[in-house]
Amino acid sequence: MALAPQPDHPLARAVFTTVYHSRAQRVLRAGAWLIIALVHALRGMLFSWPVYAMTAAGFYVDAPLNVLLWGLGVPGIGISLYILGRAVREDYRRRVSGVLVGRADLARLATGRIGP
Repeated sequence: MALAPQPDHPLARAVFTTVYHSRAQRVLRAGAWLIIALVHALRGMLFSWPVYAMTAAGFYVDAPLNVLLWGLGVPGIGISLYILGRAVREDYRRRVSGVLVGRADLARLATGRIGP
């Protein structure tokens, strides 16, 4: 990924801004966001799968126990999604925002070999 130019070069800043706001870069940044979200969602599933399984089990048990399972599972899923959203935003700001993204960078994002 190409870093942003120095602010004391007006021509370089103008060229960077033009390329950064182009349609191709917007599509690549959207793809990068999608990859980051997918990677974080898969990692999150490794840690929070019991919450999802407990909530799904609430559909198959009798009345008193299903209320308990849903009462614990639904807020757990909400917290999991909140943490996922924050992590995706932070990772996007750190790795993608303000830089020029290439097609090869998308593959490196998926494997975690890009960014600080």
